[in-house]
Amino acid sequence: MDGGGRPMRELDVSVTRVPFEEVYRTQVQRVHAFCLSQVRHAADAEDLTAEVFASAFAAWDRDGPAPDRVQAWLIGIARNASVDHYRRGRRHALLAGVLGRHTDRQRLPDVESGVVVRDELARVLGQLRLLRPRERLLIGLRVAADLSYAEIGEIAQLSEHAATVATRRALLRLRERCEAAS
Repeated sequence: MDGGGRPMRELDVSVTRVPFEEVYRTQVQRVHAFCLSQVRHAADAEDLTAEVFASAFAAWDRDGPAPDRVQAWLIGIARNASVDHYRRGRRHALLAGVLGRHTDRQRLPDVESGVVVRDELARVLGQLRLLRPRERLLIGLRVAADLSYAEIGEIAQLSEHAATVATRRALLRLRERCEAAS
């Protein structure tokens, strides 16, 4: 107990912390992809990503996670930052930047294929906008942030099974909406 009657937090010296610079280097793209899936504009996603890492850096020595929990911890901070962003009156975004960036990496064979992919992307994103915020969150966590169902469950405060079912239902609903719209 400390002087105020509170239990003292013991330091776990057995866990070796990764330097924060390495955490940033290895996780910034994933965090940015998640942020981009939650806000409309790339500039907003960049701001959120910076906010996430500033918050994480401030808490790193005090509340940083175990090495195997870093990614989920950062995505949790990113989720909270995106909710705050939304609450401030800004519009939620979609996967446009993330999916568009994946398209750029695939080196399309010709201009026509690029147009087809962009048209399909626009159609999917149009339907994604019509989903409920929770469904967009689950899809963003799974597709953009590439999280496991266990990590999604932790962030969304669901069991792994519930996260799996809810995410698959959200993806199925998106697929059905896209098929109905074609």
